Amino acid sequence: PNKRERVKWVAGNFTRGIILEQRKEPALRRKLRTFLNSNYAGMLFESDFPYDGAALSGEQIIEIARLARIVDERDGLFLHEKLTKAHQMKVKVAVGDAIDDEPYVSSQLNPLLFLEKEAGEGLRLAAKAVGNPKIYFAIYKNLSDVDLKIKIPKNIDGVEIRRIHGRYPAEFRTMDDFDSDGPAVLIGICSLIHLYRAVYEHRIQSTCFVTVAGTCVANPTNLEVSIGMTPTQLFERCGLAEEPGYVVIGGSMTGEVCEDPDSYPIGTMSRAVLALRDEEKKRRYQCIGCGRCAEVCPENLTPFYINRYIELGKYEALAFYDIHRCIGCGTCSYICPSKIDIAENIKLAKMEIKRRRHVKEDD
Repeated sequence: PNKRERVKWVAGNFTRGIILEQRKEPALRRKLRTFLNSNYAGMLFESDFPYDGAALSGEQIIEIARLARIVDERDGLFLHEKLTKAHQMKVKVAVGDAIDDEPYVSSQLNPLLFLEKEAGEGLRLAAKAVGNPKIYFAIYKNLSDVDLKIKIPKNIDGVEIRRIHGRYPAEFRTMDDFDSDGPAVLIGICSLIHLYRAVYEHRIQSTCFVTVAGTCVANPTNLEVSIGMTPTQLFERCGLAEEPGYVVIGGSMTGEVCEDPDSYPIGTMSRAVLALRDEEKKRRYQCIGCGRCAEVCPENLTPFYINRYIELGKYEALAFYDIHRCIGCGTCSYICPSKIDIAENIKLAKMEIKRRRHVKEDD
């Protein structure tokens, strides 16, 4: 490797966080499948814009993203708002984000590999909308435990791929890999695919991409599904090998337990539906003060202290421990030998702090 690659490798291996077993196979290598409602064919918007990206201006591409109501799956922002802001910031780099650094999840990487043209052209359209900066795709480097039956190339549809180094959560540190190139904007792969369809088909976003996987799923697969479908419908499509102990919407690290799989609507930010065995997840023991959560926290917080004050209800003390800096990656919960869901406790505490602040302002 060259000097730059060696520096990134060293930095990545000394970055706080954890190395996770990815468990992406066999869903990653299986061809993307569709599972759509009957009204998909009619989800089009009316416009006088030509069905040709080369004939469109940057402003027109942004307007098409607005008409198509495209939402970026990585942060929930409307794509047209993100592109407008990136244009105003005069970004130097546009990055198609296919990092998928959580276990099981490959709902960005799989569409990138199987819908190369849509992803590549979508990224070029987004780049044109923000001023034609450099473009890259970004994927996670640490896929060493994945028995890949498909090779990840050095470029896709003519766009160079950058491998993001470091421990989980790597997606949070992605911008560091592009610092030398200047200000960058990260755009989810799935929203880029929808941008391509909006330009060349005038199609409104009515679908999203999700990984259906987990220890209880018979045929783990990446699906493009109609927005609003339920986890139960997706499990019927992929099959269950056994009754799950619990269902998670999103990644196994940052997702939320779904109490009602029969009615929960899948949305643009769902990204994964996991059916998992119980495996003592809901058992809870007392904190033993081992400090492992502090050792792995990418924000250098002390989660065990934060959690202790949350348990005592002393929310006024949490500002001292910088609770606002928590990014919700879930590394503290993952590493905790007492099985305490520290990340969830912090999430709820931040919501309570916000509620109290609003009540105080209203008074």
